[in-house]
Parts: sequence; C-alpha cells; structure tokens
Amino acid sequence: MASLIKCLISDSPKPADSSGEDIFRSIFEQIQTGIFIVDAKDHIILDANPNAMSLLGRAKGDLLGNSCHEFICPAKCGECPISDFHREVRNTEQIVINSNGEKIPVIKTVARVKIHDKDYLVESFVDIRDQKKSEERKVALIAFMNEAVMRVRKPLELTRQSLQVLADQAKSGDYDAEDIRMELQLHANNIAQMVKTLEDLSEQAVKEQGIKIPEHFTNFCIGK
Repeated sequence: MASLIKCLISDSPKPADSSGEDIFRSIFEQIQTGIFIVDAKDHIILDANPNAMSLLGRAKGDLLGNSCHEFICPAKCGECPISDFHREVRNTEQIVINSNGEKIPVIKTVARVKIHDKDYLVESFVDIRDQKKSEERKVALIAFMNEAVMRVRKPLELTRQSLQVLADQAKSGDYDAEDIRMELQLHANNIAQMVKTLEDLSEQAVKEQGIKIPEHFTNFCIGK
C-alpha cells in the first residue's frame, strides 16, 4: 500500500513527502469502512485496512497475495463484474463471508484507479448488520401489531356493545343488580382472556422471529 500511496502523492501538483504518505496511511487505517486494494488484472489482494480485516475476521497475512474471489467477491474467476463485464458497483448491497462462515450483509462500492498505467480496484465495504437487525425488528413489530389487532378487535367490540347495553339499562332503571354484576364479571373474564391472548402472542412472536418485541409496546397492549 505504501508504494501506491507514494504514486498517488507523486501524481499530485505538490512534491511527494513522507508526511503526505503518513496522512494517507493514517486515513486508510483509521477510516470506519473496510477497504481492499486489488490488482484489477489478476484480482490479487494487495492491501486491506484494519476495518476490512475485522469484518472478515482474518489477519492481513491471510488476505494479501490471495484472489479477491476467495474472500470478498462472490463472482467466479473470469466473471468479475468490474473487469470482465464492465459494470459499475456503487452502494450495492452484497454478502461477504467471514472466517466463521457467517454471512455479513454489506454495502459495497468499487472504484477503478489507474496509477502509472496500471489498474487497481479500491473496494470499500460498510457493515450493515445493525441496520438489517433494525429492519427485522420493525417487520416483527408490525406483524405483532397486526396480529394483536386482529385477535382482540372482535372480542373488544362485543364487550363494548354489551357494556353499552348495560349502561342503557342502568340509565332507564330497568335492571337487576345481580344480573348486572354477573354481566360485568363475565366481561372482566373476557378482558382477562384477551390480555392472556396478547401475552401468548408476544411470547410466540419472540420465539418465531428470534427478535424481542419492545417491552413498552407489549405492556401497552396488555394494559400494564
């Protein structure tokens, strides 16, 4: 990488110096994006920054000198979307596989760089696992809300209608206190069953989705 940095600096209007190289190296190593430098002709990995190594769970020695197809590109040899098919890869969602075999969703961008008539590929990756988990939580929450509404809508409407009937009877004076007591007890039991249904639904959603439904929403649904 040092030689590439020197070439980049030497192509600029100002003379190359070690301080400029140090700045480029510092940025390369500290930026919170995984970056690989790849030979565009033979697709050999020439350098990788710490974030890239961390993303794949591999040491630099495991990456340098090896084909990018083995670690960071799902395409087969001879089918590189950049070199062979001349496609543009910019902010594209792809998958990389780390040393544990875990599939990691990333946003990938590849830029061509020509230095002294030699082509290089600068491949950058942004880990979007947290974003994906957030999206999955939203989907699970929406599904939970829809299911909760569907399961309690009819029982709640029936309860509302029955309570309205009791209210009208009490207003007119045409009622029996024991009958009203029994009706209210019945509705209390029905509401308790609806609460139990929501609790069971919440537990089921957690088990099936592997994602915890936010506690404050569950508590709201069951009236805590």
